[in-house]
Formats: sequence, C-alpha cells, structure tokens
Amino acid sequence: MNYAIERAAQWLSDANGPLITADAGMGVDSRLPDYRGNEGFWRG
Repeated sequence: MNYAIERAAQWLSDANGPLITADAGMGVDSRLPDYRGNEGFWRG
C-alpha cells in the first residue's frame, strides 16, 4: 500500500496539472451544473 501511495504522489508531483472527470450523475450530485439544463454548460 505504501508503494502505491508513493507512486501516486510521484505521478501528481510530475504532472503539469490535474485532470478531474466525473460522469453526469456524479457531477449533478456534487452540485456542478449539468450539460443541458437552463444553467448548464451546453446551451443549444
């Protein structure tokens, strides 16, 4: 387990920036705007 944590810490240290993803259900539950709602990211 310690090796996995050390490896993850090294990946984060070496990264240019974080990439955070969530599927539609996780995002809405986390109070992020949805894609197609009135206040969503995508307004078509």
